[in-house]
Amino acid sequence: MPILLFKLISQLLLTAVCCKCIVKKLIILLLSTRLIEKKVQYQLMCYLGLPDVDYITPMCSQVVYEGLVDDIFRIKCGSVEFGPEVTSSDRSVKILLNSQDKVFGEIRNEHFSNVFSFLSQKARNLQSQYDKRRGMDIKQMKTFVSQELKGLKQEHRMLSLHIGACESIMKKKTKQDFQELLKTEHSLLEGFDIRECINLIEEHINRQVSPIESLRLLCLLSLTENGLIAKDYRSLKTQYLQSYGSEHLLTFSNLKRAGLLTEQTPTEALTAVESRVGKLVTDKAVGKLTDAFSSLAKKSHFRGISKKLGLIPRVDGDYDLKTPRDMAYVFSGAYIPLSCKIMEHVLVRKSWAGLEEVMRLLNNIEFSEQLTERNSFQDSYRTIVVVFLGGCTFSEISALRFLGKEIGYRFVFLTTAITNSARILESMTETKS
Repeated sequence: MPILLFKLISQLLLTAVCCKCIVKKLIILLLSTRLIEKKVQYQLMCYLGLPDVDYITPMCSQVVYEGLVDDIFRIKCGSVEFGPEVTSSDRSVKILLNSQDKVFGEIRNEHFSNVFSFLSQKARNLQSQYDKRRGMDIKQMKTFVSQELKGLKQEHRMLSLHIGACESIMKKKTKQDFQELLKTEHSLLEGFDIRECINLIEEHINRQVSPIESLRLLCLLSLTENGLIAKDYRSLKTQYLQSYGSEHLLTFSNLKRAGLLTEQTPTEALTAVESRVGKLVTDKAVGKLTDAFSSLAKKSHFRGISKKLGLIPRVDGDYDLKTPRDMAYVFSGAYIPLSCKIMEHVLVRKSWAGLEEVMRLLNNIEFSEQLTERNSFQDSYRTIVVVFLGGCTFSEISALRFLGKEIGYRFVFLTTAITNSARILESMTETKS
């Protein structure tokens, strides 16, 4: 199925010349390949944009179970290979991750903090089902063995693997000071304590914790602040090169071209202000004022979009991860993925009205097209086909599944790739030859 979808989308992109053509061709291809049924009415939402529309979401740490499995073990074509540290044996095991795995199906979209308690309860339930054998007569035992035992053994096997995977994830995340990293990410997203965040990033770099993780934090800082002021950019770049090697000069060049890690450039107006201030104060004071003005020189588009769409939930007290109230649970209540929030807006309001300013800031194109000639949203269309061109994360998929349950929609996902911060940054990282 993944290969079929990849070929389908590749064919679509090669033959379509505009957004409307893409939607119409996609409908035809979906019907011809029977990925959707002709008898069922569908609403097709096509979220089309440049790859750099939302780099912030993949740069955030994933905390839903499926996302963490992808980050740690790398899910490939819907399957994952668990090593000896998970299987508690001397061999690795490769399994498919889909709804046929009942255990995985129930925890894939859960916040990681809820997974252990679920697995524990699942183990007790399985044990009670095994215990039913006691007191059975021969006929009942025969029925149990022929109808239930095989399924219970398979479920027990998968439960054991997922418990092992959780333990492995916990060990690796504990070594990385995961809670401290999450706190830093949340501060960057909210725009609070930026100087303290920079200090932690510097410590992360100087301790040589991980070149990819250090880059991820640098990119998240740059994306949320619309670039780093010159002083911070030069300092952090120098420290990174000293810690991880001069070959990463090319890495910084790649990231700059992609817009992931950039340096703010002073405007002409700023230069004029600096020259006037320079006549009144010392050079040292000018330096401090320059940094202050530079930090305001470019207003972050992310801040404007975040405020407009409400990407950062305002919660009194602690966010309830056991019974979340919105899609922000996929990032521990700190952030709602941009694409998911846009889709929620469209589905709840049944139009794109009110998103004009956001789309202008994103320099993006959007529209919806239905399988019928009617152009308004209808309540009868309860299945939404969502297309991600450029890739999406498991966190976004989990968020939309949550949204679907809340408002009564079923989502079908098509994407050119499943991505995360490591995949993006590794593709841009230069290593020693």
